[in-house]
Amino acid sequence: MSQFQQRILLLIKGKTFSNFLHLSLNHGANLLTAIVLTPYLFKRLGEDQYGLISLALTVILLFGILVNYGFGLNVPKQLALVRDKKESKQQIINEIIVTRLAIAFLLMIIVYILTGYSNFFSDYSTILLFSVLLLVNDALYPMFILQGFDRLSWISKTNAIAKLLYLVLVLLLVKNPDDAKWVNFSLGVTGVGVNGLLLFFIYRYEAIRFQWVSFQRVGSRIADNFQFFSSTIASYILVNGGFILLGSFVSNTELGYYAVAQRVSILLRMIPVFLTQSILQNATRLYSENIEAYEGYLNRSYKNGLLITFAVGVAVSVTASWIIQFLTGEHVELSITLMRLLSFLPFIGMLNVPNMIKILVTEQKQILAKAIWITTGLMLCLSSLGSYYFGSIGLAIALIISEFFNYWIHHYLIGKAGLRGKATSK
Repeated sequence: MSQFQQRILLLIKGKTFSNFLHLSLNHGANLLTAIVLTPYLFKRLGEDQYGLISLALTVILLFGILVNYGFGLNVPKQLALVRDKKESKQQIINEIIVTRLAIAFLLMIIVYILTGYSNFFSDYSTILLFSVLLLVNDALYPMFILQGFDRLSWISKTNAIAKLLYLVLVLLLVKNPDDAKWVNFSLGVTGVGVNGLLLFFIYRYEAIRFQWVSFQRVGSRIADNFQFFSSTIASYILVNGGFILLGSFVSNTELGYYAVAQRVSILLRMIPVFLTQSILQNATRLYSENIEAYEGYLNRSYKNGLLITFAVGVAVSVTASWIIQFLTGEHVELSITLMRLLSFLPFIGMLNVPNMIKILVTEQKQILAKAIWITTGLMLCLSSLGSYYFGSIGLAIALIISEFFNYWIHHYLIGKAGLRGKATSK
């Protein structure tokens, strides 16, 4: 057996591959649902309403970052350390769930006020209001628990069920442009139902009880996790904020054409995130035990990630015209060009994975927040200029440039803090 074959065999047998596979299957269900529903919604609703649905979803997902509050970055590590301690894991899980539910209900009230008593989101206020159930879904989503307990297969299976139910519900409810409000509502209903049941099963399986926690503990969690939350919301704005800006500079038709191209590319953009989540636990252990093994493990994972994302970028770029033809039922040159540009965002995003791992294993929250917000500010400036002068094409180019800056800013701040030197000499 060749060295290359041995390497592939070890990769497939490893926990990293298992985690990455389940996360990919989880996201694959999202991608498959988008592929099936996009042509249906584009035909039934038209490009204008489809663009507004995508815009409302982007806004709600931004609010969803507030609900998640960055807990996915550090709580899985906390749970992994108390996996065999019933009282400790019960306390952590209850504190996170209650905190997220409190934030979700507060944001639902804010959205209701903004849509009903102000001119915010006037073009799609009804769609946005019907989308708020997604915030409850974010609060109940138990990814942080299953990641900490290395049971990601549960997420991939239940997400497939939720997306199937969502698909059926949309096909039953959405028949014409007036039904646009039911699209995101259906996603919220199925998500809350399935994730609520999964969370109930987790409590039963772990033999723990749900208990309401004091507002003092909620406040403590919010204060402790502020920098991780800040980094998370900046990351979301970095990836999706340009789309919200674009709505101010182009017609709803062009917004819809951009949304089609973005839908696939943004789903693929999660590949670097999956790799980070897949290797973080093992990288953390190796960092504390054997720095040479840690660096070798990180380097191998990084190279594999680059290879995967580059291959994906080439494949999507080559087949872009067929993908757009399938999704929209017509040859939309603008969407094809946008998809070809955006298809390499996952590859560029992969460049920053080693930086993210180094920051997370050393818990350098300040560096993470600083780097992300610098990049996000730069992206907003570039996206505003690009969208104003060149429309959706300008936005796509701005996002690509921003991803390169994201890597270099993280790399520079890590070097300035001496993390690379500390890792080598540990």
